[in-house]
Amino acid sequence: MESLAVPGVRSRILPLIVSAAVLALLGILTYAIASPRAASELGVGGRVNTAGKLIRFEGRLAPGFTLTTFDGRPMSLAAYRGRTVVLNFWASWCPPCREEAPVLRQFAARHAGGSVVLLGVDVWDKEPDARAFLAEFGLSYPNALDRDGLVSIEYGVSGVPETYVIGPDGRLLGKYTGPVESVEQLEAIVRELGGGS
Repeated sequence: MESLAVPGVRSRILPLIVSAAVLALLGILTYAIASPRAASELGVGGRVNTAGKLIRFEGRLAPGFTLTTFDGRPMSLAAYRGRTVVLNFWASWCPPCREEAPVLRQFAARHAGGSVVLLGVDVWDKEPDARAFLAEFGLSYPNALDRDGLVSIEYGVSGVPETYVIGPDGRLLGKYTGPVESVEQLEAIVRELGGGS
């Protein structure tokens, strides 16, 4: 009798164990998809934009923000009113961000002290990794970590890299999703969106 009872219990417990394991995996996957920061901590990363696409906006005011740069200075959008702002969202774990980093460095150097300024916002990342990224590529233009993700949410960032162009009057002109491949391409994007160059 006992030997018959054991297989019966096993046949009922095994599906429960399998179901619990599947539910646990689904829970982890759902958490990673819903939270890009959690995804990057799990080694999955947030969404990566690989194909370039230019999107125009109707010219609504760009969401204001103040962040602290990696060298401890305030980075406020309001401080750049009167200049065209190119706002790049990136992350150290993003391969296309690594590809475009040298382009952004050259673009920033070309426009140093001019009417166009480049700002970087690191999202869904760990600070030590971001600092290593900035050092590796010699990025000296203002860059800050969006610690709580509010700036990326306000801008509607869906993945990295994404580059927004904000006119001198503080209005959003458009964005480019995906990596920029050359300084000339980024110059053309800024011109096409009406941000000057």
